[in-house]
Amino acid sequence: MYMYLFVIIVIVLVPNKGENKISKGRSIVNGYGRIVEAKQGEFPYHAALFTPINTSNVILCGGSLIQPRWILTAAHCLEQDGKRLSANKIKVALGSIYYNLRGARKYLIEKLVIHPAYFKSDGDPDIGLIKLKKNVSFDSNIKPILLHDDDNEILMGKEVYLSGFGIVNDFYKSPTKLRVALLHINSPEKCLLKQTDRSSLCCTSTIAEGKACKGDSGGPLIIIRNGHIYQVGITSHLAILPFCKISFNHSVYTKVSAYIKWIRNETKHNANS
Repeated sequence: MYMYLFVIIVIVLVPNKGENKISKGRSIVNGYGRIVEAKQGEFPYHAALFTPINTSNVILCGGSLIQPRWILTAAHCLEQDGKRLSANKIKVALGSIYYNLRGARKYLIEKLVIHPAYFKSDGDPDIGLIKLKKNVSFDSNIKPILLHDDDNEILMGKEVYLSGFGIVNDFYKSPTKLRVALLHINSPEKCLLKQTDRSSLCCTSTIAEGKACKGDSGGPLIIIRNGHIYQVGITSHLAILPFCKISFNHSVYTKVSAYIKWIRNETKHNANS
């Protein structure tokens, strides 16, 4: 239902003595500024949902590894024309920072799970799960992310980060490596959401800080606290227009804590263990 989203700008998470710091190198759309790209192992939870076409792999969406067999993503990444995709239509890649998925471990999918309310509404809640056919073995390049589960916490004004593969402008140019944008959680009205909306997050940013764009859907929106990374949102859609390089066109994210009970019930597991 929503257009796939990609990330335009880069600001990289850099581990330092066991903690995650932010390197604020900046890159502007169409190449102005210095592009800072991810290093191997900096985003070990980031998943790429892809489909093989001829001799290439086409990345469709992002996702996040939350359990040894479970990927969290957006519901619209798992459906087409109002019907859930067959599990054999897409695959999951982990452990690579390269758009061509060089060095990635690739996994077959056992089943796709879409929130039951999604098809009964206009694409809300935009949340889904992927169960892999086998467990993922963790290493320095592949690790699960913690989920933010306090739905009472006020996140307004917090700095958050969005990682993703994808086009770096509105002309469908793909990057070489994974990128990340700096965003700010803002009021719902900035994204044309209802003031009473408690299940979505509206994030704003300047073009220099980075904008979500086509293909980034399903990717993790994260916050860093005391050296730990927590996923607070799932990339859903652009707020106003289908173009990324517009300063007032912000982005909407499914709020993870609003659906933490559903996630735990579907995965039959404590989301942060």
